[in-house]
Amino acid sequence: MSSSRHDRRAPTELRPLSVTVGQLARADGSGRFAFGELPTLPAPWLAKLIALGSTAAVASLNGPIEVRLREELPDRATLEVIHRPLEGVGATSSRALESSLSALLIPLLNLSQHPRSLIQLVVQSLSSTTAPSFSDSTIDFPESSSQKSWPPSETVLSSHTAPASGIPFSSRAASINAAALAALDAGSVAMRGVPIGVALAYIPAESGEEAGLVLDPTPEEEARATSRYGFGWAFGVGLSATPHGGMDMDGEEGEAELVWVESEGQFTRSEFQEALDLSRSAARQIHGFVREQLKQRFNEVKR
Repeated sequence: MSSSRHDRRAPTELRPLSVTVGQLARADGSGRFAFGELPTLPAPWLAKLIALGSTAAVASLNGPIEVRLREELPDRATLEVIHRPLEGVGATSSRALESSLSALLIPLLNLSQHPRSLIQLVVQSLSSTTAPSFSDSTIDFPESSSQKSWPPSETVLSSHTAPASGIPFSSRAASINAAALAALDAGSVAMRGVPIGVALAYIPAESGEEAGLVLDPTPEEEARATSRYGFGWAFGVGLSATPHGGMDMDGEEGEAELVWVESEGQFTRSEFQEALDLSRSAARQIHGFVREQLKQRFNEVKR
């Protein structure tokens, strides 16, 4: 693929990252994460957010708090995840994101320390979560191919875009990262690792450009993609779990563990493996940025 995109980024380059924690006064912990420049609040911030092409989410975490009797678990805390889209009310796509966040976070949060209680996570998208419209596409196996496995080693696409469903992958990744920031800021529930989400897309050839994989796609790039991917990596086993339940920002990153995978569209094994490998290095880069931002915040609080 060519060395630059419409926003002048290289194919493997992230948008500028923005991290903010502790801005919601009524939450035990809160975090805001954005891929792309984020305007300072308050302001006509929504118009600026759209103009800057940012993908952002803010999350709040409360707990342990009292849980309703019918939802009480004797061996661990109940995790309740609520997603609120930027426009309208949450529907099927929001329920799907809530399920993904729950499946990702339950193994990483030490909920067994707080049985018969509730941990409530609310994620608010700050960018559009409406999936763009796509043209229909189908997949055909080459006639010479005798193996009908998936993903195939090669594919023939009948259109340039793949139909999408649900929330854009970049918005899902931003929601994961905002949720992780909220949990870190709260510090009330120990964590086995810090999840970091990242999105990728495979863009077809057009206007003289070669087809190729791009990291952190914009909504426009996702709309043109033949396949889209979302990966979540958990870093630093014990990073936020200290003997006192606080946050150890000086700990080692440790091994990266794959904790979330979603994809849609048509792709080959090699394309998926390329996306997987790139996602890990990108997630490590994001995690390093988050660590530095949180270190600065906690150093300021200590003063």
